[in-house]
Amino acid sequence: MPTSRTETEAGFTLLELLVVLVILALSATAVMSIGQSSLESARARSFLVEAEALFRDARTQAIETRSPTAVTIDVKARRLSLAGGRSLVMPGGLSLDARIAVPKDGGLPAVRFFPSGASTGGELAFGFRGRTYDLRINWLTGRADVQAL
Repeated sequence: MPTSRTETEAGFTLLELLVVLVILALSATAVMSIGQSSLESARARSFLVEAEALFRDARTQAIETRSPTAVTIDVKARRLSLAGGRSLVMPGGLSLDARIAVPKDGGLPAVRFFPSGASTGGELAFGFRGRTYDLRINWLTGRADVQAL
């Protein structure tokens, strides 16, 4: 049995506990939204690095096999594909503006690499959160590199 009034009033009320839980939930939501934003940025950066590597691999493959190789750009499907099966899908939030030659037969646009190491060249401008990243393929050397603008 309680011997004084202070022992019966010790502890927290249900209202106080609910207020603390609401504050914790709001804090967790804020942290999660920051984490989600960072995850999207990491996916976009990773895609750009992988896209650059895909074009470099296509050039290497053309030189090694002594036959032309192409990387097709399917804007509707949001996909870059190397002849032979390897492909990359663009993550959400990333936009694409491709400035490359379009084939006369109406097929998908592609950057072609030749056994000499040269290519048809082109520029892929990726937009992400107000910034533009250019993936440029030099027509003479076939070199691919990403630049932030």
